[in-house]
Amino acid sequence: MNLFRLKRRDAILSGAALFLVVAALDWATSNALSLAAFYLFPILLVAWNCGRGWGLVFAVAAVGTQVMQATVPETSYIKPLRLYIAHANVLLEYVLVVVFTGMLRKLYNQERLNARIDALTEVRNRKGFQEALANDIARHERKGITFCLAYIDCDNFKQVNDNHGHAEGDRLLKAIADVAVETLRRSDTVGRIGGDEFAVILPETGRTEALFVVDKLQQKLRAVTHVRQWGVSFSIGVAVFDKTPGAATAAMEFADRLMYTAKESSKGFTVWNSFGDPARMPTIWKVQTISASDNAPNSEPSPGA
Repeated sequence: MNLFRLKRRDAILSGAALFLVVAALDWATSNALSLAAFYLFPILLVAWNCGRGWGLVFAVAAVGTQVMQATVPETSYIKPLRLYIAHANVLLEYVLVVVFTGMLRKLYNQERLNARIDALTEVRNRKGFQEALANDIARHERKGITFCLAYIDCDNFKQVNDNHGHAEGDRLLKAIADVAVETLRRSDTVGRIGGDEFAVILPETGRTEALFVVDKLQQKLRAVTHVRQWGVSFSIGVAVFDKTPGAATAAMEFADRLMYTAKESSKGFTVWNSFGDPARMPTIWKVQTISASDNAPNSEPSPGA
C-alpha cells in the first residue's frame, strides 16, 4: 500500500485508526510521557491524501484529545492558563504542518504532471498516455462501454528533418499536436508516443463515430501540411475495443499493428479493426474519405493484417 497515493476513504480510515492508537497510548501514559509529536503521523497522512480541510480536522481532534487527557485529576496542579497556552502552541504547530503539507502536495502534483507531458508538443508523453489509457480500460471494464484508440504516424517525417532541418521537424510535430487538440473532443486524450508517432484515446466511442472523428483529424492534418508544404502524409490505425484488452500495453500494441498495416499497404490511409482473439486474423478496412452525410464510412476491404 502506497501511503502517498491513498484514496480519500482509505486515507481517512487509516488516519483514524492510527489516531486512535496514538490517543490510546497517550491516555495510558498520562503525563508521564508526551506523545504530542506522534499525532503528526495521522495528521500528515490525512493532510497529504485528503487536503488541508481534513488535516485541520485531525489537528483539532489531536489537540482536543490532549486537552481532555490533561484535565484528569493528577494534572490539576497545572495552572489552566499555562495549560491552554501550551495546547494553543501545539495546535499552531499542527496547523503549520498541515499548511506546508498542502503546499508540498501541490508542488508534487505539478511536478508529477510535468513528468507526464511532452515538452515539445505539450501533450501527454508515453508514460502519461499509458496512465490515461489504463484508466479508460478500467472504466470500460466497469461499465462495459466501447472505446477506441488511434495510432498516428507521420509518413516521410525524416525527409523534413533532412531537407529543412530539425527545427522545422519540431514545428511539424508541434503542428500535429495542436491540430489534434483543436480538432478532437475535450474528452479525448492526445499523446506523443515517441518520435513522429502520436496516439489518441476516444472514450465511450463506437467504430462509426471514431472513424468520423479520425477522418476529420486526417483532413485537417492534410490541410495544414499542404499549406506549409511539408510533403508528409499520415497513416492511422484505429483500434475498436468492444472487449477489454486487459492492459494498456496490449491495447497500444494492437493499435500500433494497425497503424503499420496502413503504412505498409499504402501511406496516408486509415485502417481500423476490432480487438479480439490475437490468434485470429480479422478483416481490415482502409478508410479513405468519410462524408458527413453518410451514416457509415466509405471504405474498401483488404486482406487481413
